[in-house]
Amino acid sequence: MFTPSNDEDTLAFEKAFDLCCILAGYCIALTLVKWLSSHTLFVYPASWQRQYSVLLFAALLLWLAASAHGSVYHSHRAERIGFSLWQFGKTLALWSLLTIGSVFLLNLPNVSRQFVFYVLTCSGSLILARQFVTIVALRRLHRFGYNWRTALIIGSRSGCERFMALLGNAYPMGYHIVAFPLDGEPDETERILDATEEVDEAFILSDAQQGETYALDLLKKGKRVHVVPELLDVRLFRQSLSDVAGIPVVSLLAGRLNKAQLVAKRLADLTGAGLLMVLSSPLLALTALIIKCSSKGPVFFRQTRIGQKGEFIRIYKFRTMSADAEEVLKKDPKLRELYLSNNFKLPKGKDPRITKIGAFLRATSLDELPQLFNVINGDMSLVGPRPVVPAEVGKYGDCVQLLLSAKPGMTGHWQINGRSEIEQYARRVELDMEYIRDQSLGKDIEILLRTVPAVLLRKGAH
Repeated sequence: MFTPSNDEDTLAFEKAFDLCCILAGYCIALTLVKWLSSHTLFVYPASWQRQYSVLLFAALLLWLAASAHGSVYHSHRAERIGFSLWQFGKTLALWSLLTIGSVFLLNLPNVSRQFVFYVLTCSGSLILARQFVTIVALRRLHRFGYNWRTALIIGSRSGCERFMALLGNAYPMGYHIVAFPLDGEPDETERILDATEEVDEAFILSDAQQGETYALDLLKKGKRVHVVPELLDVRLFRQSLSDVAGIPVVSLLAGRLNKAQLVAKRLADLTGAGLLMVLSSPLLALTALIIKCSSKGPVFFRQTRIGQKGEFIRIYKFRTMSADAEEVLKKDPKLRELYLSNNFKLPKGKDPRITKIGAFLRATSLDELPQLFNVINGDMSLVGPRPVVPAEVGKYGDCVQLLLSAKPGMTGHWQINGRSEIEQYARRVELDMEYIRDQSLGKDIEILLRTVPAVLLRKGAH
């Protein structure tokens, strides 16, 4: 049972709440400067109250103008959270510039620049937090059947099917989909126009004949219309909206680092890996000694993986299996079949090849530490896509060239999002592609910071 939504009421509430956020930011700034004043870190100028009140009034009006210019108050149910916050961030930047400019244009010499900074920072943080909480809360409601809207898809039969599949694979958007495939029937135009009375929004695909007619009729009825230029899944690329001869186009960019960023990333890898090796050297020596004394075989496990540009690399790990692990797999056809069907890994608790110390090393991810040698050698990076074995490359399909464009990493999106708990290989591919699309030094730092709790909680490690 789905409950309908009234997005107009929700958007009006959001706009009013954001104005309250600006007022709250102003009050927080006042409280802060009063505390600073008591410690002689802030001095109130003479006749400050009137001019500071003018600043607040200007900030509220300018937010209404900036938000209208940025068109940020619309339904965000079909947008990614990052994109929505980015749009709000740009509007906040414009609002900040306008507010700072108003201090000079309105001739407010007694308004402290320090105070203006506090107001802008506090208000902007509250508005971004409000937007994030709103999107997350609404998507939780969508998941349980609340706040749904009826959406109409108009296009060819194959186009409708593909677009519905794309919507079905995304996060809960809260749409009850009604598809009207165009089959060339004489009465289909009248049939679709009659159906528009019951819908809230419509998606018109590029292959829809008379798409302009449907769009005009929907807009006249006050419906929200989305035009889908082409059914291309461009989630693997960075995107920007451009304009060509008045026609909106989506420009795509490959997620590659420039030369300066590559040099900085390499320096960060060398510094980080070197520091980690020095700090963990006693642990490395102790682990090597325990492995040597607890079971027969070498201390290190070496395996061929696929590196950048398709080159074969030899990665190092602490040995966590018995020395005859490969023979055990070959001698047991059922075990090998399970290994292959489970994405080149046996399920947790069903791998007889793992030693007792090996189980501990895997659970704590200590078996990965020798890959620091690979990082220093330049075969790997601290952060990157998974270093896959040659047999896995085929599972990447058309994405394989993107995979080979980056160095594999000790950690990455896959490691911080569940590792072995991710059963569908397509999801693993998607996570690797997301990293390549968004790769930057800032993203690497974020992943490294998120790796620490993932390792401590032993999330998906076995």
